[in-house]
Amino acid sequence: MKKPTDAELNDWIEDAYQQLERKERLAQEGFREKHNLPLEGYYSSKGDYYLDISICQALLGNKDLAIEALETSVENAVIPYHMAFDQSCELRIKATSNYLSMPETHAVLMRMAAFDNDEFNQKHIAFIGLPKQELEDLESQEMIQTITTLSHILRHHPDETAEAALKSALDHTRIHPIKGGWRARTYVINLALFSIVRREQKTFDEALVLFLKDYEREAKGEIRGLPIAYVSMEAVGLVKLARRYGLKYDGDNPLIPAALL
Repeated sequence: MKKPTDAELNDWIEDAYQQLERKERLAQEGFREKHNLPLEGYYSSKGDYYLDISICQALLGNKDLAIEALETSVENAVIPYHMAFDQSCELRIKATSNYLSMPETHAVLMRMAAFDNDEFNQKHIAFIGLPKQELEDLESQEMIQTITTLSHILRHHPDETAEAALKSALDHTRIHPIKGGWRARTYVINLALFSIVRREQKTFDEALVLFLKDYEREAKGEIRGLPIAYVSMEAVGLVKLARRYGLKYDGDNPLIPAALL
């Protein structure tokens, strides 16, 4: 897929900042309260706009600006989880029941892995999780184990703990054959994570190639023309985690820009 021009990237950055300014103005005007919108959505969307900025800055080769925007993105993305699970959070009283979702939680953890700041992770990781009803969803056990594994890794739990969660997920996949969709993508991510905690370079390389091929197909679909079509923060996160475990990434796939590594 053809990389956006520098002019297009700068236009996206400008548009994202304009949208952020608009959100601040509406917040000051009480728009959310008037329309009974969840406060979590305000922070989640801010996180998404800063993610777009991070991606564009990375594609422009501006490493420091890309990392700075990624940090702001993650800082906003974790706030809904503090609202839900952090008893000391001042915004907890405004928390919305059943706001958190499994895909969003997975995305936030991958974004934290991509940011790869251990001090930040240790401050927030204890609150990044799922409501009880989500954890009991038998049809989503593979993604639940992905989330569990990412939490174990980012908390520096013993490798055996993460490996056990992933083995459970991979065994579930073998018993319940994949027919495509989110389960196929989750399987590849779990395979990549399994190879990371077991320090298996060859399997990690193979899983990453499979993941990137799937992402390239997705980039031509619903997310076509958006910044996230040109950079996979999940792939960046996987590479950062792999390097923690002594594995290497020597590729040059444009979905994993050097400015984010």
